[in-house]
Order: sequence, then structure tokens, then C-alpha cells
Amino acid sequence: EKGDASACICMQSSREIVCSVHGDDFTSSGPKRDLDWMNSTMGQTYELTESGRLGPGPTDDKGVKVLNRIVRWTTQGVEYEADPRHVEQIVRDFYLLGAKSVTTPGVKPTFEQACHSPTLPQSKLSPFRSVAARANYLAMDRPDIQFAAKEVCRWMSAPTEASVVALKRLGRYLQGCPRLLFQYPYQTAEKVDAYSDTDWAGCPKTRKSTNGGCLLVGSHLIKSWSSTQAVISLSI
Repeated sequence: EKGDASACICMQSSREIVCSVHGDDFTSSGPKRDLDWMNSTMGQTYELTESGRLGPGPTDDKGVKVLNRIVRWTTQGVEYEADPRHVEQIVRDFYLLGAKSVTTPGVKPTFEQACHSPTLPQSKLSPFRSVAARANYLAMDRPDIQFAAKEVCRWMSAPTEASVVALKRLGRYLQGCPRLLFQYPYQTAEKVDAYSDTDWAGCPKTRKSTNGGCLLVGSHLIKSWSSTQAVISLSI
């Protein structure tokens, strides 16, 4: 049965299996006997490769990769970490190895920087877009850089020198903070908390606002976002 919120999440209620589908990659959770049944049933039609099985048992894996994300099983709960190679590649592509790090991933540009910065020459467009796209992909697992990465990607169609400065600052931040580890200790949660806010005409060029927020089950962060609103603020 497909989920209501996402068609990529499926559930086999009689077997207590919950499955996430991403192309030809399946990530499933449930009791061992039910996962064995799923493997056996699907194996009758498809050629399957099981990359690992995370769990508390003595024969279970304590660390697996899910879409190159690192997931670990500990005595305190589950840990989750983004693919560290993305940070390494961003730092390498901008020649920032050994560069001085900064404590914030971005700063708000001035009106002059946002509106009158020279455009990049044709030869530098592809390298900029490549690194910006990688930062945007990494931001799905790094709430701390979501706003900065989103702002950089808004320059994708017409990169400028100011956008390169912003991307380099993001790289210098990642140089000093290359890893972010999510910890999900065992807990009993009775509610879901949602927080959201907006910066109200935060973009000096377009007067568009950014909406950001997070969704928590107990103390566990489940989802976070940072997105530019379509509407334009007419007053402040």
C-alpha cells in the first residue's frame, strides 16, 4: 500500500514491513522473518542484492550505506550521516584545502552585490554549476547549509562574481565543519512538533522571502527545509 504523503513509501501491514523506494533501491524495516519473506518473494521475480541488514542481533550489521548515506546501529539508538565525499569534493574543486574556515555558511549580500555584480565568463559557468549542484544535494542532509546552498543555486542561470564568493564561503564553512551527525536515541514520543518562520523580503534584489522550518518527532529531527517563496513582498 502506497503512503498518503509520499508514493515512494509503501507498507505491507500484514507483515509489518515499511519500505522506501528510490529507483531500484529499496530500504525496508521490519521483523527479521518478514524481511526474509520479502527477499524470498521478490527474489522469485527480480535479481536482488542485499547490501546489509542493520539491527541489534549478533549477526546483524552495525553500519550500512543507504544511497551512500552512512547509517549506524548503536547501543543508544541510530546514527545517520551524509556521504562525506561531497564535502571533500566541494573543498577540492574550489582549492580550499588548508584554507581558513568560517563559522557561518553564508552572509546576506548587499544590494550592490546582488544587483550589480559582474557575470562570470563562459569558461567558469560549468565549474560553478557543478559545485553548486553538489552543495544543493548535500544540503538535503545538512540543515546547517540549506539556506546558503539554496541562495547560491538561485544564481544557476546567470552566475556572477558575488555568487562565486558566496559559494566559496560555503566551502570554507564545510572545510571547518565537514561532518554533521544525526543521533536518534531511543525515546517515547507523544507528539509531532513543527516550527516555521520567514525572513520577510530577505532577498535585496527580488524582495522575495525565504520560508524555513523543521519537523520533529519528540527530540528527533525528521525534516527541515529552506525555500524561496514565489510571492514578492510589497512592504516591510
